[in-house]
Amino acid sequence: MKIKLVSFLLIVSSLFLNAQSTKFNTPIVDNEVIFQENNGMVAVEAEYFNKQSNSELRQWYITSKNAVSNVGSDEDAPHHINASNDTYIEILPDTRITHSDKLVQGENFSNKAGEIGILHYKVRFSNPGRYYVWVRAFSTGSEDNGIHVGLNGEWPEHGQRMQWCEGKNKWTWESKQRTKEEHCGIAKEIYLDIEKAGVHDIQFSMREDGFEFDKFILTKDSTYTPKDEGLKVTTLWPMQSYYKQIAASNIENKTLPIDDFPIKGTGFYKHAEGKWLGINPNKQKEAQTTTPFTFKNGNYDLVFVAVGENDGQSEFAIHINDKKLGTFKPPLTQDVFEEGESSNALWENVKFKKGDKIMVIAKIGSADGKEWARARWSGIIFTPVGKGKEVIKTPYNGAIKVAQNTAPVIKAPKGRIAVVADGNSPDPDDLGGTAITLALLRATGLENTLVHYSHSCDIVRVNRISEKAEMERHALMQSVCDVTARRWGGFDGLKFLDAKWNIDETIKDLAKAINASTAEDPLWIIEAGEPDIIGFALDASSKDKHKHVKVITHHPANDDAGDFYTWQQILDFGVEEVRIPDQNIKLKVNIAEWDWARDHKDPRLQQVWLYGKMAEVDDVVKFQKGKWDCSDAGMILYWITGANLNNGLEQGTVDDVKSILLNYINENK
Repeated sequence: MKIKLVSFLLIVSSLFLNAQSTKFNTPIVDNEVIFQENNGMVAVEAEYFNKQSNSELRQWYITSKNAVSNVGSDEDAPHHINASNDTYIEILPDTRITHSDKLVQGENFSNKAGEIGILHYKVRFSNPGRYYVWVRAFSTGSEDNGIHVGLNGEWPEHGQRMQWCEGKNKWTWESKQRTKEEHCGIAKEIYLDIEKAGVHDIQFSMREDGFEFDKFILTKDSTYTPKDEGLKVTTLWPMQSYYKQIAASNIENKTLPIDDFPIKGTGFYKHAEGKWLGINPNKQKEAQTTTPFTFKNGNYDLVFVAVGENDGQSEFAIHINDKKLGTFKPPLTQDVFEEGESSNALWENVKFKKGDKIMVIAKIGSADGKEWARARWSGIIFTPVGKGKEVIKTPYNGAIKVAQNTAPVIKAPKGRIAVVADGNSPDPDDLGGTAITLALLRATGLENTLVHYSHSCDIVRVNRISEKAEMERHALMQSVCDVTARRWGGFDGLKFLDAKWNIDETIKDLAKAINASTAEDPLWIIEAGEPDIIGFALDASSKDKHKHVKVITHHPANDDAGDFYTWQQILDFGVEEVRIPDQNIKLKVNIAEWDWARDHKDPRLQQVWLYGKMAEVDDVVKFQKGKWDCSDAGMILYWITGANLNNGLEQGTVDDVKSILLNYINENK
């Protein structure tokens, strides 16, 4: 049940690509994913259910461009194109399409809420009260337009018989309840009463098979009506370090955080961006790890910092030199996980010598034999004798942070990638752009699609940059290419070329990539600088190959900056122009928005941040001051998410980049 911040949505891509239809009924998010209510509202994509139940007769199946299920009868075509997130779910098989088709109670129709095909979603409410339920659905007839909504296994009267009559053959929001008197439903009569704050199980069950479900919104505002795709989705995940906060409560505290314990071969794994150690119950039920006591000989109070969970009570045993000090079971919690006084264990006045072996043995626990707590813990604190009780009572400020689920689905079109970047021009943004470009390709498993990368393509130097400054930029650009490729790995067969200083080799290399192009294996050229190198390579390549070349561009400043080729001359070669909006709008941002990379423990992310910082402190231009700019990498983000063939992200964000890179880092530590 491993979760990654925001990035859990990337699981969608691995599910959708090269999967069998029988897989499309399985959850694509973890049981630990929680959707967060804010200011009386919360939105959830229908495909983000964490489990299905009562699904023997009918099950919900995911549909997207690359996921179409063939399960029994289902006569209508897919409708993913205008769905939120380009994805929706449908309950199949669909055996009652028209009113003349046989109605089988308890099979293809259920007026009893909670009887068939239940979907489960975890939502954390901070503001109890009445929440009106809106659902976005696609109905093509009179027998696919009903559903039920429930709460924590209960199916209240005002969650039953949700009905659509209007808005046929398009995605339509509705919040009406069908009654005997009004078959098309009474508006705003579908609602759930949330009596107390905390995590609740929001459930939907089948009323009619063939129902197509895109998204739902819960709102306390009775006057609210969703439009288009509706409210953005948010999730909950603890971000601030409880362990660090209580460890700093006494200046004399000594600490052994989980980073000081070995992981390989122990049965533990890191998750939540390295915040906790835990055990994967699908692999084992027990784990242990040992590290030496490195502090001054003496007596200490030992505080063991664990995490309370709602799936069960895991057990921890602390051993000193193979002698058991004691065991501890954190109590069951209301939320999926909780940190605080009750989840800490204390052993007072324990004698330690430098070099003593500190061993932690953990066993996972379950409250119902189905869902398992993962024995999460964050470290040990050694505090002066008599201070342990004060440490575990340390107040914890701000346990959670809400983040948008902006992680994109990776669905790159067929073909190869070539990048032509500048970096030796007055604008140093290609330093960050190059680092992010290479990191994104590696993180998405698309590094082998990169067949050409050249930089410093500004062939004629302008007076705004001195000859010495330009030479410095050449060296920096070569460094960002070579260092990023080495640290992230996967680019061993690629030579990064300096376009100005090795112009003949660069043109020959790009022309070779063009000549290898076919209809089934086109070349996508990223124009991240002046167009001259592209023009020379097109002129040196076979004309019959140009129709298989697509040039992605995002800013007219590059198009119009050539010294040897105009943009129109590039297009006259017969290539396809793929123009997207200016990527500076969302990817040239205040440098503080990249603090997450600067402060991350992984050196690969630190290195990426450093190159963007180098551009920010550039002494040639002033417009980078205070900015972290990877705008040209927006074209790579557009391509890996689909380009113009698969609805790629035309305006990618820092959050999109962050979710992709963190997902990869968490899986490849």
